[in-house]
Amino acid sequence: MVAVSDLVMAQTRPTIAPIEFNIPSQSLNTALGRYGDATGREALFDASLAVGRVSGDVRGTFSPDQALSKLLSGTGLAAEFVEETTFVLLPVSTANQPTSQQVRSPEQRRYYGLIQASLLNTLCRSRNVRPGRYRFAAVFWIAPDGAVQKTQRLGSTGAFDSDQKIDVALRSVRVSESPPAGFVSPVLMLIVPQESQMTACDNIDPPLGPVGIGR
Repeated sequence: MVAVSDLVMAQTRPTIAPIEFNIPSQSLNTALGRYGDATGREALFDASLAVGRVSGDVRGTFSPDQALSKLLSGTGLAAEFVEETTFVLLPVSTANQPTSQQVRSPEQRRYYGLIQASLLNTLCRSRNVRPGRYRFAAVFWIAPDGAVQKTQRLGSTGAFDSDQKIDVALRSVRVSESPPAGFVSPVLMLIVPQESQMTACDNIDPPLGPVGIGR
C-alpha cells in the first residue's frame, strides 16, 4: 500500500490520554526508541538526522503529542504524522511550509495521485524492491517541469542491500506531467506492508528484473 501526503498537511490524530514518561535528555536516536516503547508510535527518519542531536527532557505525565514536542525541543526537527501511530522526522524548515492551511484543489489532488502511481509503478516493476513486506517513507522534490529533482528515503527495511536498491529505484521515478498551479513541494509518500496476499502490484506489469546499485 502507498499512502500519499504533502508535507504541509499533517493527518488529524485522535487525542490520547496522558501517560507517565521518564525519558531524560540523551541521544535523539535512543530517546526516540524509548518514546516508541512508551507510546507504540513509530518514527521514520534519515539516520543522519539523529547524529549529534540530543533530545529534550521528558519526565512527567503528558499526552503523547506533548511528550513528542518536548522530546524534539531544540533539535531543529519536527514530526509529521502519516498514519495514526507513524510519523516522520524532518528539518523544521522543510516541515513548516508557509501554505500549511491551504486546501488542495482537485488538480493538486489528481497530481498527488499521479506521483503515487509513478512511485508504485517504479517499485512494482523491480523484483528487488516490490512493496508488500517493508515500510518506509520517501520525500520527493518536484521541479516546475515535473522532473524529480531530489528524493530521500526515511526509515529502513532493515536490510542495507534492500535500502540501497530502493534508493536507486526512487531516483528513477518519473512524473509525466508538470505540477498544477499552487503545487507545493516536497511531497511525502508512505509505503506500508500488505496484510493480505493481494498486493498493490497485482495490477502492474510484470517486474523488469533486478535494479543495480549506482546511478
